[in-house]
Amino acid sequence: MPDMEPARPVLSYAAIAERLLAHCLAQPGLTKGDDAPAVLRKAFHAFAAVLALDHAAAAGRSPREMLSDLVTGLVEATQSRAARVILKTAAGTLTPLESIAAPDQQADWSDSVTTKVVADGTARTSAKAAGIDLPEGMLPSSLACAGVVRHDGEIVGAIQLFGKRSGPFGADDLALATSTGAYIAELAVKAGLLPWLAENVKLVPLAAAATGSESRPSDAILGRLLTVALEILSADRGWILFYDPPTDELYTAISEGLTNQQLRISSQDGIAGAAFRTGELINVPLAYQDPRFNPAVDAKTGYRTRSILCTPIYSSDGQRLGVLQVFNKRRGSFDDSDESHLKSLASQMGVTRDYTALFEQVRRMQSHNESMLRSLTNGVVTVDTRGEITFVNPAALATLRRANELELLGLPLLDVFGEMNGWIKEAIEEVANGRAEKHLPNSEIYVESLDDWVLANVGILPLLDDAQNPLGFMLVIENLERERELRRTMSRYVSNEVIDQLIRDSGANLGGTAQTATTLFADIRSFTSLSESLGAAGTVSMLNEYFSYMEDVLTNHAGLIDKYIGDAVMAVFGLPFPAEADAQNSVLAACDMQQVLELLNTRRASTGGAPLRIGVGIATGTIIAGNIGSPKRMDFTVIGDPVNLASRIESMTKNYGADILICQETRKRLTTTPKMRRIDVVRVRGQTRPTDLYEVLEHRAAQWTLAFDDSIGEYETGLDAYIAGDWDTAHRHFEAALELRHEDKAAKMMIERCERYRAAPPANWDGVSS
Repeated sequence: MPDMEPARPVLSYAAIAERLLAHCLAQPGLTKGDDAPAVLRKAFHAFAAVLALDHAAAAGRSPREMLSDLVTGLVEATQSRAARVILKTAAGTLTPLESIAAPDQQADWSDSVTTKVVADGTARTSAKAAGIDLPEGMLPSSLACAGVVRHDGEIVGAIQLFGKRSGPFGADDLALATSTGAYIAELAVKAGLLPWLAENVKLVPLAAAATGSESRPSDAILGRLLTVALEILSADRGWILFYDPPTDELYTAISEGLTNQQLRISSQDGIAGAAFRTGELINVPLAYQDPRFNPAVDAKTGYRTRSILCTPIYSSDGQRLGVLQVFNKRRGSFDDSDESHLKSLASQMGVTRDYTALFEQVRRMQSHNESMLRSLTNGVVTVDTRGEITFVNPAALATLRRANELELLGLPLLDVFGEMNGWIKEAIEEVANGRAEKHLPNSEIYVESLDDWVLANVGILPLLDDAQNPLGFMLVIENLERERELRRTMSRYVSNEVIDQLIRDSGANLGGTAQTATTLFADIRSFTSLSESLGAAGTVSMLNEYFSYMEDVLTNHAGLIDKYIGDAVMAVFGLPFPAEADAQNSVLAACDMQQVLELLNTRRASTGGAPLRIGVGIATGTIIAGNIGSPKRMDFTVIGDPVNLASRIESMTKNYGADILICQETRKRLTTTPKMRRIDVVRVRGQTRPTDLYEVLEHRAAQWTLAFDDSIGEYETGLDAYIAGDWDTAHRHFEAALELRHEDKAAKMMIERCERYRAAPPANWDGVSS
């Protein structure tokens, strides 16, 4: 349960106002020349409304008017001649909101630049504003466009800037427009300009409601308390919302006005979310003037909220359970007396919920205890104070080789285990005298029907009532026979981690299987020259230190180290048990390897050692895994095209100046998308099918800037043109990428290719490099 303000960014109008003003004052020529005082007065006059936005919001000014003031401030800050806000409709199309400080001419607001911005949120400039007759003196670089993006990343429109007064629009203008777009998005929501965007608000039939909302024994009492609340407070409508931790939502357990429906909202949103997060009563006389109010709820329910009174519901131990919320006092606003009454009623609801939860807990525990012992994989035998068996679960029956529990219930314990297991009686007597549990690891139980001993971990626990009076004893038997046999067989082939998983999954075998897995190769750069400078002893010491670091990283991400090949390490993810996250784990491991290498290099630098650099190649596909070798020497390893591909990809990292390269299949199987770029389409030696290569950049967090992101976009645009054989366009975008990130070796290589192919176009070009 949240006990603080939400992680959602808080939009401070003062912060954006300060940034707009600072950007404006930094414009060239603004504070120079004889007319500087007049220009500055004009600028400060234009920013007066922007600087007062926080006060305007508190005073209940219309969000529509505040939006207009903010756009006007952006126009002045960027020295634009005009601006226009474009918003999405419910159908996903675009429509201009209005001409906020825009030129009189009708613009083609659906131009390709704006469409691309709304598609991916990346700010762009254009050489001309489509469809606008530009005033005399307006420079050609006359259009800048940035996305209007909500805090959760949803793009809801765009902001267009027309005709910068001096010079072209720059990256700093686009960055400022992008930041301002977040404020425009929230003001548009509060102004009701995006009615289709009912964020985190769901209205579902009760039959389809989530598990947290099923009917409870307390519902009748809570419903009566809500009715009393509406009567006492003269409120038009009210809800009791409880918190559902799995979904982080508040849902209406009892409601007045939502017949056969349940409302579910994020615990981060609205007045209810604010009261729940802060733990404070909230009294809102004018809902639509409060910045915390979410109008999407009204849009969903068709209700018009005027005033709100909302207070948290607490359990007896101080935990917040939900909120009690009433709406629209019939005369006037909710007062201090109403607040006191609402708190009192919420307290009674908390007590009711506590008693209900306690009753349900007892009922669940009883049901749980009845089934838990039977489902345990360990054997369980309980005996009473007379030493007679009262319960035996299926696992214990299997260990003792007995058919069913009926033949054992009521028998003395020693009649079942026999004299050969007399040590069990002695252990029980020790527990009875000390009333403390006793553990006997690696014990041997004689099973008469087998005429053999079974290895097991045995625990003996006293059973006591609430007054600590003895009720009997419980024997817990963990059969170790299967584990012992598996460990003995497999210890020659694989690590203890793999053996542990084999023990948990009896269906696996290591005799030879074809399965999908991800292979990772990592190799030290310039190892030959490095080893020559270190000498034999120094090289071995360095490799041992390096491999110890890398082994920890790989195993922490579920990787299995297959082998060390000189200075290279080969690891497999998904062996012997494939999982959905294998590709994801391999990429995370590769990123961590690069970061851990930095730590190792820092340590090496302190002793005068040269830094190490590694390249990592990753490929995914169907491999063959099994025992390979001779009868005298065998290895559990993998072979197949993906293994060769990973090795080839690793060797190509040097060509592109990349730390980590992955194949197309690995990219498809990622469960989340790290920062990366498509770097080339290649056909590696020994394979017929081409593959897209992707450079993973997630570990370069320190370089994440707007220019860094723009360079990725320019490179990938250039690559698309390169594959299509459009050498001029590709060359232009690769040069732009290199200009944004001068150390981009891949961009340099692609520029050289474009120049070579432009001079002598290759025959039957298919976009694939060999």
